[in-house]
Amino acid sequence: MRRALLTGIASLLAVALIAPAAQAATQVRELRVSMNAPDINVGSPPPGTLTLDFIFKNTRSNKKRFTPRQLIKIDLSKVPLTCENGHTAAYSQFLFTQTFATKVEVTKIPNPHPKPGRYAFRFAYSFPTFNGTISGTISKTTGTPKPRPVTSHGHLNIWDLDADPGHSDCTNFPPVGGVWGGGVPVVPV
Repeated sequence: MRRALLTGIASLLAVALIAPAAQAATQVRELRVSMNAPDINVGSPPPGTLTLDFIFKNTRSNKKRFTPRQLIKIDLSKVPLTCENGHTAAYSQFLFTQTFATKVEVTKIPNPHPKPGRYAFRFAYSFPTFNGTISGTISKTTGTPKPRPVTSHGHLNIWDLDADPGHSDCTNFPPVGGVWGGGVPVVPV
């Protein structure tokens, strides 16, 4: 009787320890984009960076395939903006730096002709402290040699940011400075 009780407790303990290990794994992956300065006659500061952190998860059925689930951080570091300063003063340039903690769910883009290993997800976010948005797509295609990279493309739009009295009505339009193409990799951190 005692042996059966010990065996039962040991088997329950083993099931309790093994069950959490069978759940989905999580990775944090980062997208880093160089933001170029808009072309104005103020000089050309070094390009800033836009860094986005995403949570990727796999499933129990496919442990090797991690897909994006959530945008968790937006980091703007020395992103160059052109400031109109109320249309009365000369144009100036402002290097914008700020970090935003977010919980933005990414949504899967439906594909009418799905192929194994291919996916695309969209994300969009509106900044709470100024007029601006960021949106983009994370995708993995099947037309490249293995291992197939996860890449992204999108755009950062900032309108009418008032930083201080010398830097008001700041923007990154035309959006050349806020657009990144489809070859930017999303890499594990």
